[in-house]
Amino acid sequence: MLRIGIVGVGATVSIAHYHAQGYIDEEKRCRICGVYDINREAAEAWIISHGLDAKAVDSFDDLLDLVDAISICTPNAFHFQYAEKALARGVSVLVEKPLAMDVSECRVLADLARSGNAYSMVGMVYRYCSIVQKARKIIDERFSSIYTIDGHFGGKRLANPGNPLEWRMIRRRSGSGAIGDFGSHLVDVSYFLTGIRFDEVSCFSSTSIRERSFDGGTGAVENDDSAVMICRKGDTVASYAVSRIGMDDLRLLITGDAGMIEVSLRGKGELTYWEKDRDGGYTGRIEVLQADEDIPFDDWFRKEISSFIDGIEGKANQNASFDEAVYVEDILQRADGGECV
Repeated sequence: MLRIGIVGVGATVSIAHYHAQGYIDEEKRCRICGVYDINREAAEAWIISHGLDAKAVDSFDDLLDLVDAISICTPNAFHFQYAEKALARGVSVLVEKPLAMDVSECRVLADLARSGNAYSMVGMVYRYCSIVQKARKIIDERFSSIYTIDGHFGGKRLANPGNPLEWRMIRRRSGSGAIGDFGSHLVDVSYFLTGIRFDEVSCFSSTSIRERSFDGGTGAVENDDSAVMICRKGDTVASYAVSRIGMDDLRLLITGDAGMIEVSLRGKGELTYWEKDRDGGYTGRIEVLQADEDIPFDDWFRKEISSFIDGIEGKANQNASFDEAVYVEDILQRADGGECV
């Protein structure tokens, strides 16, 4: 049975909670035996709240002594140091996106993962939505060319200017803002569905709420609230809009030689496919598919965790590799810099 460690229990949004649910559901194959957080009291409370028979440890090294695999659920700035040390110790790693703060760090981790024996993956949770899986099957079976991709994704939690400054708004801890938080998923899901890796990027971004309350005063928001990216690979072009101050659930509209597919994760998710003859026009046939009985986030993370264990056990999976994470981070880093190449 695999021994699992959790790194980082969260202060605002607890991704670790979803990981715990997944591991608990896989009780025949694994168990959570150790938890590390820089706030030991928070780790102890988190263990109790999840009904776990696990130990809150004093250091990351202590955690690595206890486990075979870890989930890294910390703020972005700490992903690299924990993943690097774990892989060097032969401990398998699931890192919540992004893999690291910049492309150079991602490449170091990808090289380390290739040269070692431990299993590694990045948590790109939207790959595991049933509606995304259905869209991939249609594209694989019916499309030979992709013309355009249009997407948007964001959230509403930070639209309130009264929300205080948090780590997601500090560049040294988060990197980019909406570009990294939401753009990473749009770029990854697009790649997962079509297999296309863009090599040209242009981006406009803005910070609408420039100051937030912090430590009795105010602090500057250092990264983007919203952005629009344009990407190209050969004759395929894509546009992505992201915002953390007011935007809907993930949506992608993909066109190609076999028609048009819209993937929407609003609610439980829906896929609409407008059929086209490859050598002709649209047939008029429209296919609407509902998602399976997924509970958003809960079931997606359960599938992610199950697939992580599959990967450790050498079973077939559709997980995002560290090499794929390098590609995503390269696109995002160039977008964050406003690069047009």
